[in-house]
Amino acid sequence: MLFIGGLATASAGLMTLGLGMDTPWAPWEGEDTVMFPAVWFTLASFLATLAACAAGVVLHTMIGLVTSQADRWWWGCGTVFLFLYGVYSLGSGTPEAALMLNVLHVIVGVPALILLPQSINNHRLPLVSPLR
Repeated sequence: MLFIGGLATASAGLMTLGLGMDTPWAPWEGEDTVMFPAVWFTLASFLATLAACAAGVVLHTMIGLVTSQADRWWWGCGTVFLFLYGVYSLGSGTPEAALMLNVLHVIVGVPALILLPQSINNHRLPLVSPLR
């Protein structure tokens, strides 16, 4: 999760601070003209990625309780999410901000789809029934 968070932070910093790309609208402002400050957006990208990865671990674990094909469902759900969020982010302010968000989500989403199931499956403890 820290590796993926680092990818998010480095990517957001490069695109917003390095290349000067637009950030999305600031969610706390009522006006649609105030953009998220680039430094805060970069830091928020790290925290949001950690939260999303932690939620992903919980989701993958819950899927694993229901089906034996948790990885397949994880990849399917993640792919649908990336597509739907990509369409949703088109309304995030400017076309440049939408492009930046889509690139950032692919940079974070693809490693999360690949690395999180491997990490979960390698560290999964066997379920032991207390009734045995």
